[in-house]
Amino acid sequence: MIGDTNPALGPEEKDMAYSSLAGKVILITGGTSGLGAASAMALAQQTPSPARIYISGRRASAAARVAEQIRTATSASTEVVFLPCDLTDLSSVALAAKTLLANEERLDVVMANAGIAAVPAAQSKDGYEVQFATNHLGHALLVRKLLPLLERTGVETGTPSRVVWVTSFAFRGAMRGVPLVRAIHAKSGPAEPPAGYLSSWWCPAVVGRWMRYAESKLANVVYARELATRFPGVTSVSVCPGFVETDMVARMGFCDRVGTRLLAILVPGGEGMVTPEKGARNQVWAATVAPHRLTTGALYETAGVATGLRGYATDERLGTELWQWTERELDVWLRPKS
Repeated sequence: MIGDTNPALGPEEKDMAYSSLAGKVILITGGTSGLGAASAMALAQQTPSPARIYISGRRASAAARVAEQIRTATSASTEVVFLPCDLTDLSSVALAAKTLLANEERLDVVMANAGIAAVPAAQSKDGYEVQFATNHLGHALLVRKLLPLLERTGVETGTPSRVVWVTSFAFRGAMRGVPLVRAIHAKSGPAEPPAGYLSSWWCPAVVGRWMRYAESKLANVVYARELATRFPGVTSVSVCPGFVETDMVARMGFCDRVGTRLLAILVPGGEGMVTPEKGARNQVWAATVAPHRLTTGALYETAGVATGLRGYATDERLGTELWQWTERELDVWLRPKS
């Protein structure tokens, strides 16, 4: 249940928010539960509120509940629209983008929020390691498909549209000394693994699934930076929500769940586990703050404070490799149909 208050923006963030979201169109992936649903509620509660909020996911029934909760809790006229999208299936992602493009003349914000964490080793429908497919590749295809509309909206409104990539503190745990792209494939995939490929499938079950998650979240940070460099007409940032009590955490096994909650207390600056409403603060801030307060390509672990990138996240060669690999894998989906 989404809360009927809006703690997603604190007093300081509200001082920096746009004076108006009127007429804006926003897409939130994974908007049918958790952080995505809390973000949709917080955005709908802004005054004025956006014209439309698309919430993507796999279950229409969950989207209907979120839409009803927003209607009940707000007096806003914001239309909440369900956009079916399975990020583990690139054909579903392409169809979702096509559907939105057929119905919209503008798109102001894409919040790449959906994700999975620490799941057992598996492949996506297209043959990729499932966490990398969901957290990175599916989102990359969606954003690339929507980029022309994002760019056009920025030109027509005079304010760059933005893409907010929801990453995790876990990105810091990605292994050093091997390429990020080691996590791109499971044991097989549509393309040959790169030279020096080292699959984390060999790791013990618990370590392996968390390493694959860390690598997918590092990809969010690196790709956000690359998108900002290559498409300066769109603002692209990554944000961390902290440790959030969502259904994703609730579905974890006992050891993973206990470990997550313990880490939430021990990590420097950690607040412990927080509600989705509080966890959504950073991504809602990034979606609404005045343009001059947001640095494209930056990572925000705290609302309003750009975090200095370090380690793998600053590796320009890694960014180039990830971008080029992603473009090659998505080429068949991005190529104009004859």
